[in-house]
Amino acid sequence: MSEFFRQVITQVAELWQKLSFQQKLITASLVGFTLLGLFSLLFFAGSGGGGGGGSGARAAAGMVPLYSELTLEEASLITDNLNKGGFKYTLANNGTSIHVNSKQVHEIRMALAREGLPRRGGVGYELFDKTNLGATDMVQRLNRQRALEGELQRTIESLDEVKSVRVHIVVPEHTIFLDQQRDSKATVVVRPTIGRELTREQIRGITHLVASSVDGLKIQNISIVDVTGKLLSSPFTGDDGSMISSHNRELRQNVEKHLVNKANQMLAGVLGHSKAIIQVDADLDFDKVEKEILTFDPESRVTRSEERQEENTKNAPDGDHQRERSVTNYEIDRTVQKVVQEIGSIKRLTVSVAVDGRYDMVEGKRTFIDRTQEEMQKIEELVKNAVGYDLARGDQITVASLQFDNELARMMGDEWEREEARAQRANIIKIALVIVAVIILLLLVRSIAKAVAEVMNPPVPRLEELGLENLIEEEPPSEAEMRASAILEKVELLTNQAPVNIASIIRQWLVEGVGEKHH
Repeated sequence: MSEFFRQVITQVAELWQKLSFQQKLITASLVGFTLLGLFSLLFFAGSGGGGGGGSGARAAAGMVPLYSELTLEEASLITDNLNKGGFKYTLANNGTSIHVNSKQVHEIRMALAREGLPRRGGVGYELFDKTNLGATDMVQRLNRQRALEGELQRTIESLDEVKSVRVHIVVPEHTIFLDQQRDSKATVVVRPTIGRELTREQIRGITHLVASSVDGLKIQNISIVDVTGKLLSSPFTGDDGSMISSHNRELRQNVEKHLVNKANQMLAGVLGHSKAIIQVDADLDFDKVEKEILTFDPESRVTRSEERQEENTKNAPDGDHQRERSVTNYEIDRTVQKVVQEIGSIKRLTVSVAVDGRYDMVEGKRTFIDRTQEEMQKIEELVKNAVGYDLARGDQITVASLQFDNELARMMGDEWEREEARAQRANIIKIALVIVAVIILLLLVRSIAKAVAEVMNPPVPRLEELGLENLIEEEPPSEAEMRASAILEKVELLTNQAPVNIASIIRQWLVEGVGEKHH
């Protein structure tokens, strides 16, 4: 193989020496322009990909992410184990991501799993897998608390909205004096996943989870904060009145948000997104009222009991007497109603709607046009039906056509269009560079092929230039040659017309030739 390349290099060198200065200049220029076009194409392709260039290079090199979003402590432990195992790796994202060879990623993960890495969620009850007979009661108590904190961390981190969490539990020592006994306390520090947020229900769920896992821990003694120090749990857990007020405020906000979303969804489909702003103020009744209504119907009566007494008196000084007394008891129709009015019913709604007008191009300028009264009336009716407008409750609604300040949105739209135009221009430049590179390559191949043809096939000098035009004369064919040519033409014609007869004649010649050899 080396001899072959040596011969190729030698032939190319000889070919280069045979080229003229002009041919050498053209060939070198074409090669330079071709390489320049290819390098420019690769440069634009790499820069146009943005942040994907590094990942593409890693993918080309066979490096894939092993773990990402690691803490510095976890990354240092993992890299120590990789160095001990002799595995190659690279660090990215300020040391929070580790990349390894794609063919070894599963092997490395299993090896790290045997070492308990990455250690997320703290240490759990596996802390007691090894028995330590020399541990004191205090050490055992601390280990139990560490294990409980680790198990709670693992459970809370299983939520999709939680990236990492730390749990701190304070369990006071038991005492025989009840007035000196203190309650347990706990603090949970949560780092939410990027783009996610814990809901109120999830925060309550975490609070009850921690309270149910620690003996003697009350809900009001649990604090949940995020990594910025913001208190997520309710600060009024121990105060019943404050808790009720906080709950009522949250209920009111949920009702208002629900009504605003209903109206916004409807207007967004009619007017378009960001063409209307709706605000709802809901006055809720938080009084729990129980009524018992007793109704009597005097027209509807039924005889319940009847009593009659007759008294006869004879031989009395004033004569005989006869008296009769009757007592009738009636049951009147009675209706008993027990009405319980639940907390949070709507007492009154106040709705405000601001609607953006239309925009038309007048003499090259974007001009605002108010919506007609008919359109505003239809929009008002739609919003009323969406929020459940009730005139008997005293609800109020105001719908106004206003010009929105869309300067920021317009600037962002213009910037997006400019970015798109730049991206299109970059794509056009890439395609043009590819076309130019292909054309230059074709011209280069054509020029080299032409040069090679000229060197390998030098032009033959003309006879006039050598003075030999009179030395070469064409001789006329002889009579025998003409007769042989005529015979060959006849044989060819007969062969085409009667190939069977010609084959028989040739076979007979062959048989006669064999017979003569035998004689």
